[in-house]
Amino acid sequence: MTGRMFERYTETARKAVFYARYEASQFGCPEIETEHILLGILRVDDGLALRLLHSPALADAIRARIEQQPRVRKKISLSTDLPLTQECRRVLAYAAEEAGRVKHQHIGTEHLLLGIFREQSCFGARLLREHGVTLDQLREEAARPTTAGPPQTVSTEPGTAGSYRDLTAAARKGTLEPLIGRERELEQAIQILSRRTRNNPALIGESGVGRSAIVEGLAQRIADGSVPIQLADRQMFSVDATSLIASRRQGRSAEQVEGMFAAFMRSPNPILCVEGLFDLAAAGSGWGAVEAMHVLESHLARGALQCIATGTPSGLQHTIEKAELLARHFAVVEVLAPDEKEAVKVLLGLKQRYEEFHDVVIDDAAIEAAVHASGRFLRYRNLPDRALDLLDEAGARAKVRGGGEPPEVAQALKRIRHLVRAMEHAMATHQFDEARRHSDEERKERENLRLLREKQGLQVATKKTITPEDIEEVIAQRTGAPVAAVRRVLREKEAGELGRITDELAAQTPADCREWIPFLAAYLCHCSDEDAEKLVQAIRAAKRS
Repeated sequence: MTGRMFERYTETARKAVFYARYEASQFGCPEIETEHILLGILRVDDGLALRLLHSPALADAIRARIEQQPRVRKKISLSTDLPLTQECRRVLAYAAEEAGRVKHQHIGTEHLLLGIFREQSCFGARLLREHGVTLDQLREEAARPTTAGPPQTVSTEPGTAGSYRDLTAAARKGTLEPLIGRERELEQAIQILSRRTRNNPALIGESGVGRSAIVEGLAQRIADGSVPIQLADRQMFSVDATSLIASRRQGRSAEQVEGMFAAFMRSPNPILCVEGLFDLAAAGSGWGAVEAMHVLESHLARGALQCIATGTPSGLQHTIEKAELLARHFAVVEVLAPDEKEAVKVLLGLKQRYEEFHDVVIDDAAIEAAVHASGRFLRYRNLPDRALDLLDEAGARAKVRGGGEPPEVAQALKRIRHLVRAMEHAMATHQFDEARRHSDEERKERENLRLLREKQGLQVATKKTITPEDIEEVIAQRTGAPVAAVRRVLREKEAGELGRITDELAAQTPADCREWIPFLAAYLCHCSDEDAEKLVQAIRAAKRS
């Protein structure tokens, strides 16, 4: 297999073919078969497999069927060059044809799957049909806007200039959080991006209201092809505004910052989201902020770049005052905090992600409790962020209390992870003999793990259910108050007097002392004027001492 043959292949598709070669050698096959390419795709592109098969178990079933095939002979050395069968060569030709059919510059794993399916009599195609995959499904997958390609020239190393996050690639892999609601803001952003002038949206709202979620929701819409045709082939990247300043502080000149932007724009049809751009002026970040804004403004002025910015209302005001030339290129999309009913819908939509991460079940009542309790105890923060924070912490507490694997099992899992990483590194660097050695060791270690689990009779534990009581315990732990006191405050109806007292106290209390505001407000709401005066005198005496 020559390198030139795969010049048009995406990085993921190249890895799939390399792994196909590895699988063929493990089966002792003198040639690479279509089922080996299918195995390679299942190994490197979990997101694609999940979208088509709708279950990791079906992907595992296909893998098991292939691995059950009898070995032709003993394993072949990975240093031996293995040719493609005639079937495989037709598969690759079909893949190139399918990529051209939807006008994609690069050949991805979705096109390889289409190629396998079109080679109808091959074992790989039979397996796909047996598991419910259809030609229409594959064609629909291949028609999705492609964002993958040969390795990017843009650095993705955290903390360096040009450390962009490829949002459309993440969306295609299914790793972004789903966007619940926010249809108005999302449609407004799409409409602005489709304009001829001032076509750069600025998502302006307080921290925690979901500005980044809207950005990720847009990236998902682009990846899904659910956008106007003029946006369908766009590629979205995200960068934190502070990293632009960091690049200047690391001794880079304005020319080097400019070079970083130029490297980014070598990507096809890019949209750059600068998180916190409109807060740079308010933060007083000095000359580095001025340079970064000037470089960005020059690209916007020439129409060479489309940009999405985020920031707070106060940051927007400071930017208009200090960098009016930059601000005039943006059209504002106001992002307000959702009300409690909308916040409950957002948390219900995200519930599965948190359940999977913490290995718990989250009761719907716990979600309502998190939204309500966050309004009492975290009033100085915004929905939905403050409610998600309580839910996340409740899940973490349940996980910690649940304990972990026995030491022997934990060590075996650690060794398996190490061997898998070592094997993947060896495959990537074409050290095939080394990869085979790691693969053999991994199989032995997995067998050892199976025996350990059988010996100890480990059962899958019943998952902990997160309830409203868990939310109350999280708040009690944060504030240092008894759970009973927390419950008393939460039982109070949101009367106007209680809300007014809470807001007044929050306005005059430092952020690190606000945990006790709900308790103090509840006391003041019900105590007599004499008791309130005594409390005031005690606080004044404490300040003087």
